[in-house]
Amino acid sequence: MTSGESADGESAFRSILLGETGFERAAVWSAVGLALSYVAFDATGAIGVGAPETALALAAVTAVGALAFAATGGGALPTAVLAYGPFAGTLLRGIGPAPYVSPFAAGGPSALAVAEPLGLAVAVAVAVGFAAAVIGFLVGRARA
Repeated sequence: MTSGESADGESAFRSILLGETGFERAAVWSAVGLALSYVAFDATGAIGVGAPETALALAAVTAVGALAFAATGGGALPTAVLAYGPFAGTLLRGIGPAPYVSPFAAGGPSALAVAEPLGLAVAVAVAVGFAAAVIGFLVGRARA
């Protein structure tokens, strides 16, 4: 292998990992996704849609959004950041403590009850982010 081939391999790896789209956009949309997915359970519950259906829909929308972000230049790490917010909001409502209760309030849930869904959201976001980045990278190469 020549040094040119090595550089191309490193460039491809860097492109998959970091992408061409900035972390700023991913971080902002992650925060928006967390808030919207957290309150989505209230909105869908008001019209009679159950929590499992809401969680499934939010997971599907998040996965499609992550794939679209990755296909347009987002790398694995920014895509994982983007996916974290919606997954965190969904898991907090799905398996976390009672909604809208602070762990710092008297009689509130333990910090561990809040941290467990957030930790699981990290794992899910990394898995989805990296898978979406690889698929997005391949789709981008196929279009080029």
